[in-house]
Amino acid sequence: MSNPREDGFSPEPMPPVQDGGLGGGHSGGHGGGLGGGIPRPKAIDNAFQASLASTAISMVATVVTVLLDRQWLERLVRQVLEDANQPAGDAEVANAIGTMQVMLAIGILLFAVLFVLFAVKMRAGRNWARMVLTVFAAIGLINFLSSVASSGAALELMWSLADVAFSVTAVIYLFRPESSAYFAEHKKRQLARRGRNR
Repeated sequence: MSNPREDGFSPEPMPPVQDGGLGGGHSGGHGGGLGGGIPRPKAIDNAFQASLASTAISMVATVVTVLLDRQWLERLVRQVLEDANQPAGDAEVANAIGTMQVMLAIGILLFAVLFVLFAVKMRAGRNWARMVLTVFAAIGLINFLSSVASSGAALELMWSLADVAFSVTAVIYLFRPESSAYFAEHKKRQLARRGRNR
């Protein structure tokens, strides 16, 4: 650079290459989400753990208060059989209870798998999963408050209290500023990818 050519022309220096300017670099250097990781805040992990705890408590509560409550199941089955004008003897009731327990067990398992999926998608930055978890938390809170108002602090409601406490805690973490920024960045990168694929 300090030695001009004989014709008197001295070439301009090359501009410095920016870090990540070629699509490499670290997080944020992939031009809108070409594989660059988005740092996940601690609040999202806390929300994920609270959602799993809520799901686990809800499963246990349903098993204890419904699936294993033989007397409640027997009353329900007899009522259903009588309403359908079907025989409601001991043998018929026992068979119907067994069938209902299997159906309830499958339903509980599917419910748990679905909510774990929502929690996993939420942790991966999917805003729709955050909204689904929020809606279910709100429904659970409303149902719990309605039950308390109608029946008082019944013992079986303690399960619901724990379930609601964890689900509401998850929602609080999900709407912290750093969590909202996390979901916004995921949405921004997703929209950028869609734009490039058109």
